[in-house]
Amino acid sequence: MIVYEGPEHRAAALNAEFLQVLGGFNPVGMRAADFLGGSEDQGIIGIFDRAYVGEQALFHRMRLGVATPHGHQQEIVLDFEVSPFRDRHGAIVGVVGVGRDVTATVRQQEADAAAAAELGRRYRRATDVIEEVQRALLPTRLPVLPSVEVAASYVVGGEEQAAGGDWYDVLPRPSGVVAAVVGDVVGHGVGASAVMAQLRAVALERLHAGASPADVVRALDRFVEVVPEARSATICVLHLRPGERSLEYCTAGHSPPLVIDGDGDRGSRYLDPVPAPPLGEDAERTTSTAVLSPGELVLLYTDGIIERPGTSAMAGTAELAQVAAAAAADRLMPVFTLPAAVDRVTVQTLERLTRVTGSTDDITLLALQPTAPLPDLHLAAETTRADIPRVRAEVRRWLGAERVAEHALDRLDEIVTELVDNAVEHAYADAGPSTHTGDGSGHVAVDAHLDERGVVTLTVTDRGRWRPPPQPTTGRGLGLAIVQHLTDRMQLDHTPEGTTVTVRFQPWKISHGAGPQAPRTAREVFDAFTEHRADRSILTVRGPVDASNILELDAELSLGVTPGAPPLTVDLEQVTVLSSAALHAIRRRLDQARLAGVDTHLASSPGTVAQQVFALVGIDTHSQRA
Repeated sequence: MIVYEGPEHRAAALNAEFLQVLGGFNPVGMRAADFLGGSEDQGIIGIFDRAYVGEQALFHRMRLGVATPHGHQQEIVLDFEVSPFRDRHGAIVGVVGVGRDVTATVRQQEADAAAAAELGRRYRRATDVIEEVQRALLPTRLPVLPSVEVAASYVVGGEEQAAGGDWYDVLPRPSGVVAAVVGDVVGHGVGASAVMAQLRAVALERLHAGASPADVVRALDRFVEVVPEARSATICVLHLRPGERSLEYCTAGHSPPLVIDGDGDRGSRYLDPVPAPPLGEDAERTTSTAVLSPGELVLLYTDGIIERPGTSAMAGTAELAQVAAAAAADRLMPVFTLPAAVDRVTVQTLERLTRVTGSTDDITLLALQPTAPLPDLHLAAETTRADIPRVRAEVRRWLGAERVAEHALDRLDEIVTELVDNAVEHAYADAGPSTHTGDGSGHVAVDAHLDERGVVTLTVTDRGRWRPPPQPTTGRGLGLAIVQHLTDRMQLDHTPEGTTVTVRFQPWKISHGAGPQAPRTAREVFDAFTEHRADRSILTVRGPVDASNILELDAELSLGVTPGAPPLTVDLEQVTVLSSAALHAIRRRLDQARLAGVDTHLASSPGTVAQQVFALVGIDTHSQRA
């Protein structure tokens, strides 16, 4: 509990529990606006102002940014009730807040949701089957593009979480045009979801065929004649040409797009509406055009974000424009920020506007922002196996790791590791002094290009002599097999001058739920250590395991598999890269453990990097025993 006095809401008293929530920081005497970071944009001071004139409010999971005079910042999440504080004569002299700290609970929920999202297809165990159906019908991945930042948020509305008919799609075309769709089917439940899926399929087919926004809407009008349940659905179809920053859009009974300045300096503006009824009505379908200024982004949305409980359509429209602009400018939640303006607009806007009112309808937000084109990557140098982490980090930095899903980064790291290691280890094994320095190095070039459809073409070239890989049954030669499994296409080209391996891989990002994703953890820190317990030893391995650190892992493994050693568990849960060289070392030590009679178990749960690699080569990571 905390008590504020006067119209400036100066902290007057707080109990020990609230002091603990603030991490021991005592704000007595300070104005709420001075220690609650971002309080004006979060609407907190307005809540206190209303309580000071007699109102009472109950808030579920309010996010507060707390800033101390010493420069420390933290975000806390509270279930919070704010009431007037009266003196013994009944006069209001301040406000009193009574809250329950649910930060740990919310953090755990966010971490669990992020982990499930990064696995791509592991959904939380839902209590409502209808919601699962709806989410299964929506895209689980968004493209990573060279000239456009993309982000989306979706939340199912209603107290019973009954799925409705919102949908969205982003489809990059080879021409460079990025097509985006947001639609809303009338009704709720399985029926609405089924209609939505059919409309989505028709729209995607037309967009894939190169249809204009108006032609897409006309095709959906014709579809209503076959499926009358789709009548009165609304839609906004948009084409973005990022090089020109130009928009072409067509709406059918749908609100117009919202344009927002990415820096917040110019605020936001709604584009001109296209006067047209929903699908299935007899109407001419026309398009409108607009041009974005540098730094601006465009937001497509469904009416659930505007027509919230207790909020008129006019007020909701104004609030969306104001809050989205604050989110783009990073004024909404400065303590818990997101790196890209499109992510802040889709995630923080949704959280802020539904914090108090909740929602009775599905809400979809889809943002696109033209950016400077991503230049191609070219790395060329004398390379040793010790350079593999550096090359991996350079490729990740080039692509922009903060905008790529963790699971996609895992795949990319594995691909780069195997290709560079293969070039260094095999191409220069018998090379002369012109190409081989004698210390396990050789010239390796790495080139990468991200095309308009979001596909990475990665090329690794060496100047050594091609040697056919050994059979995987020998324990070696697995690197290229792993790469072929992880990529969409792999091509080998051999010439007298060297070998070039070209792969194609499509990275992705994850659509957001109603809250921010968990912070990313460091990926390039390798660690391996052994703990000795009463009944067994546990070797924990973290980070990337490749040729640059394989000797350290091998040393730890060798100590655990000597004759007379206790049972050994090798914990691979936190491994981010598991190269074929590491796999060979692990297999060799498992054979040694078998001969020594040491019971050995590889611990790796489904969906982890280690589990995927071991599944590829046919090792049961849950019960592999020597």
